[in-house]
Amino acid sequence: MSPPRERFPFVETEGLRRVAVVCHRNADADAYLSAYALSALMKRLSPSAEVDIVAPGKMTLTARRLARIFPHRVVDDGATGGEIYELFVAVDVGHTELLGSWLGKMRESGAFKVLVDHHPIQRTTLYDRTIVDRKATSAAEVVYAIYGNLRVPVKRRVAQALLAAILFDSQHLAIAGQSALKAAVGLVEDGASLEGARRMLRGEPDYGEVVARLKGAQRLEIIRIGPWVMARSRVGSFHAAVARGFLNLGADIAIATGRTEGETRCSLRSSARFFDATKIHLGTKVAAVVGREGGGGYGGGHPTAASLTSNLTAEEVEERCTSELSKLVKAPAVHVE
Repeated sequence: MSPPRERFPFVETEGLRRVAVVCHRNADADAYLSAYALSALMKRLSPSAEVDIVAPGKMTLTARRLARIFPHRVVDDGATGGEIYELFVAVDVGHTELLGSWLGKMRESGAFKVLVDHHPIQRTTLYDRTIVDRKATSAAEVVYAIYGNLRVPVKRRVAQALLAAILFDSQHLAIAGQSALKAAVGLVEDGASLEGARRMLRGEPDYGEVVARLKGAQRLEIIRIGPWVMARSRVGSFHAAVARGFLNLGADIAIATGRTEGETRCSLRSSARFFDATKIHLGTKVAAVVGREGGGGYGGGHPTAASLTSNLTAEEVEERCTSELSKLVKAPAVHVE
């Protein structure tokens, strides 16, 4: 391979044959749509290359619906090994363990590896180059910045995909930072529709999600930590949707935990008001800390939205998350009857 170049994708694009744009396990809307935009960019930079989107495990319901609107070839865990690719671009991954079975494939491959992300940087030797903006609300903002840096025009469909991704990760711009707002304006100028992006994200939940939300509400525990109200519950699936639903009910903090496929998964959410007042980053201060406990786990995410996977029981995980939050707020956790 020729010496690394100074700009994305950091390798000579002429003659590239196979490229993989890799999402995290259970890819959400930001991950898939950012991968879609990066795939389009790679085709612009290397027209003869075959570009695959790799989605380890299942994509979320929203991501699957958006993949029908913005279709691209997607490969999963059952695909062949990573040796067929000459370049890997991981996007919105956070922790390397979220690459699932593709972590091993990427480690064994001699291909050049690039990370495009907005999560806190994890210590790893996996990547040859990283483009990480921790101030960005979404990975899509980082992808949009790459287009700008390369002076590659953003086509209307790509602009629409990136705008939908930004809206998804910024709670429809409610927690958008300066770069997200600037990117949103730029994407609208590139032909994207703000209302169109909102409609894409408003899809009706399926039966399983509705049942999970209702079961979550049925099993709801209310806990007060200082002036803050926390809602927590245990469900078998759709943890993120359940946690988001608790915020919609008025909770400041939400935890949804459950045992799935031999491991405990937990989604954490907090309101913008809670983060503004406490500056408690759920990804680094709670999910990452609890994820490391018990061995074999991991966690991370954003200030107001995070997740973790653990070998501990669901009860242990929710209690440890509650304990961490109690310590950070410096107030006892009191159950509300």
